[in-house]
Amino acid sequence: MKFRVSKDSIEKSMSRIEAIVPARDMQTLLSNVLLTLDKNKLSITASDMESTVKISMDAAESENGQLIVRAKKLSEIAKQLNSDELVFNAKTVEKDENDDSSETYYNIQIEGTGTKAAKFRMTGGDRSHFPDLNKIEDNKLSSIPTNIISEMLQKTMYSISHEDNRYIYNGIYFSANGSKLTLVGTDGRRLAAVQRDVPNPVNLAGDSEEEYDIVVHAKAVRELQRILDADDTMNIGIEQRDIFFRVGDAELSSRLLEGKFPDYKKVIPETAEIKFSIERKIILDALQQIMVMTEPPSHQVKLFLTNDNLEISANTPDVGEAEISIPVEYKGEELEIGFNALYLTDILKNLNCEKINVELNDSSKPIVIKDNDDPGFVSLVMPMKI
Repeated sequence: MKFRVSKDSIEKSMSRIEAIVPARDMQTLLSNVLLTLDKNKLSITASDMESTVKISMDAAESENGQLIVRAKKLSEIAKQLNSDELVFNAKTVEKDENDDSSETYYNIQIEGTGTKAAKFRMTGGDRSHFPDLNKIEDNKLSSIPTNIISEMLQKTMYSISHEDNRYIYNGIYFSANGSKLTLVGTDGRRLAAVQRDVPNPVNLAGDSEEEYDIVVHAKAVRELQRILDADDTMNIGIEQRDIFFRVGDAELSSRLLEGKFPDYKKVIPETAEIKFSIERKIILDALQQIMVMTEPPSHQVKLFLTNDNLEISANTPDVGEAEISIPVEYKGEELEIGFNALYLTDILKNLNCEKINVELNDSSKPIVIKDNDDPGFVSLVMPMKI
């Protein structure tokens, strides 16, 4: 196997797929990437068994072949090589007469062009047991502009769970109704949902006639965010219990999470007794200041709402206390309520509007935050006892 390729292409490709490669155990098959060379087209594939991603690029002076190589080392070489091009040459290691194994190994030489480029030698292995990227027929794919899906992920990703015991919350819920696409993230204590109209109808049912929830694992969603480059369109489709994404020169397949996603609409209050608007940056700045006197994991702050004033405070034993007052346009009953400040700041940091609309009922009901410029977005945070 032999090829010459742009060093920047290899470096960029490795940075886009390295999140899939297991970081802890560098001795396993999945700590490698699969290199495939076919007709002057080089592809790099990484997998963790549940998600698989492949990036393709043009290559020159090529001899077709396939092998696996350590992902971390290939990435480091691509970053450090002082050259515009990377030249890769792999030759089969001749077996000893007494070696009756079916495995094939390779001696690999990687170098750049010019006198300043180092030469690297490493070993590679047989691809025989490396996972394949699952395939889907083009007619089963639906197209979505990448700028739309990128914004939707930004507004929901922060709210998902990282706890294994709530597995169905470890991903983003996708729902499509014709040309309306909805994404929802929740960990049971906070929720963010966003709906968008897309140019074309989206099919998330695949060949199934049954209705079921589609939840994409967080790791696959983070990888999707990496491959949402500057390409104009993302293609998405379902085949049995796998979801597929194709964006330009990148492909991603992932096993969908099993289980029933909760009916998120039931937890969003239909009415609110208390409503007010406030500048997003002002309340974000206030919360970040007060958070200095909070401690993880609760990051508890108290909000005290009175006529034309919102007071935010924190009082943590053995740490200290802080408070700040913000003028608001509100006249009504007083309300005191506690929240995890980190949950609130996560929402505010991922919005781009000047003002947010805040809706409340009482100290036992969630706070609802809406984007003043985006009627398709809604988020909420459950209160804490104070």
